Amino acid sequence: MSQSQQTIEPWLRGILRCPQCKGELVDAVHAAGEHADPSATAETAATTATTATAELRCDACHLAYPVEGGVPVLLVDLARRTDG
Repeated sequence: MSQSQQTIEPWLRGILRCPQCKGELVDAVHAAGEHADPSATAETAATTATTATAELRCDACHLAYPVEGGVPVLLVDLARRTDG
């Protein structure tokens, strides 16, 4: 398991909230440089899996926060926008 895909401790995961809107955060994986494609082949999926990074996503304000080494980086300035 890569350092960026380590899980967050359950006790910490239960209390985390979005720093911008205080909404609930959900676990997600972001494929760097690619969009999710439901018709992706097994070869494409394998490539995506190697470049995937863990993140916490807020569906209310459309921000995704990276998880680095099992530690969530909950800084709005470093968050990625998830709406097109």
